[in-house]
Amino acid sequence: MKRLIYLLAAIVAGFAGLTFAIQNRQMIDLNYYFGFEWHGPVSVALLVAMTFGISVGYIASLRTVVRMQRQLARARKEVRQAEQEVRNLRALPIKDVL
Repeated sequence: MKRLIYLLAAIVAGFAGLTFAIQNRQMIDLNYYFGFEWHGPVSVALLVAMTFGISVGYIASLRTVVRMQRQLARARKEVRQAEQEVRNLRALPIKDVL
């Protein structure tokens, strides 16, 4: 069900992008640093800018994701150790103190 929703969202986003590109065919000039110039449609320029922004955001979040994965691995290891200790304690025979 989750994949179906993602597929539907991708189809809607693709359709919206396609209709945007068809309706905005104007050519623009972009001037970059060091004299680099580009002449192309508005939709391509916006697509490149969006892709660049998504990439920068993904790279920026990688550090946090990796840190959280390490914390999760440590917590899972501690849980396994605690479970093993509980199993060991349950296996000990109970001695009568009286």
